[in-house]
Amino acid sequence: MDVRLGALLLAQLLVGVELGKRGLQDQDVLFPGFENSSLLTWPCGRQTIHSLVMGGQESVHGRWPWMGSLRLPKGHHCGGTLLNHRWVLSAAHCFVKNKDPYEWTVQFGEHSARPPFWNLWAFYHRYKVQDIIMYPEFKGVLFNDIALLKLSSFVTYNKYIQPVCVQASSSEFQNRNNCWVTGWGFLNETNPLLPPYNLQEVEVAIINNSRCNYLFGQPSIFRGVGEDMICAGAEEGGIDSCRGDSGGPVVCQKNGLWIQVGIVSGGSGCGRPNRPGIYTNVSRYFSWMQTLVGRSTPKPDPTQLLLPLALLWAAPLLQLAVRT
Repeated sequence: MDVRLGALLLAQLLVGVELGKRGLQDQDVLFPGFENSSLLTWPCGRQTIHSLVMGGQESVHGRWPWMGSLRLPKGHHCGGTLLNHRWVLSAAHCFVKNKDPYEWTVQFGEHSARPPFWNLWAFYHRYKVQDIIMYPEFKGVLFNDIALLKLSSFVTYNKYIQPVCVQASSSEFQNRNNCWVTGWGFLNETNPLLPPYNLQEVEVAIINNSRCNYLFGQPSIFRGVGEDMICAGAEEGGIDSCRGDSGGPVVCQKNGLWIQVGIVSGGSGCGRPNRPGIYTNVSRYFSWMQTLVGRSTPKPDPTQLLLPLALLWAAPLLQLAVRT
């Protein structure tokens, strides 16, 4: 058999095996403690690295691998989370002033909101946005404040880049005190994040809506936390999301997977007593998200298809080796 033809056949075989593995990884398989239909995408919610957000601390690079920085030409603007190879979840109010998808990019896998210009790895994982889809009934901060971004190209997963899980119901997370918020926002109401602008994290409690409405009624300034919202933080204050964290996630762990239950939307200041942060209840929009994300079947990573070319280029060397 001609060496070049043999190399091509081998390449086709290896690519077929690799794509088959990828197909098995991406299908909606049954995971202990979950029903297939209860998760938006699969695989999701897995950490490979274990280790502002007001009252928090600097995170470890890669601990929250679904975290993305939504960027305009001047830099970081909002947070977002990776759902699968092509879709990102964020807050609709981030796009009120600029809905042009070509003005936006999303940075994944980077610890700093301002990576240095010589960091080629960071710029390689900065993705252009193809489409911005705001929820049709969006009425401003706190009201149906959710948006999906479709990326122009396929996101490659690695230990620093992984999707988060979204579940059809979040009721089981009510009153949990070990959920987390992440972001590159202000450290408090007056102080922005300082160099090196690394991702911040803070542990928060999910406060049930009845209690949250009571807190905001002391004194009454806002009494409308509905089923499409989630409250999180601490009643005594000091722990909260803040300006610049909008669009980012609040996540809770279940059976070893991380589930996004909320999107940073708004609140009264940052970290004030009796004023927990208010988040979009992601599960209330599960069907809408499922409809949109389900229309787009991820395509294989194009870098995998470079393997046949590499082997073809190597064929003459193999042929020479055979002759000698």
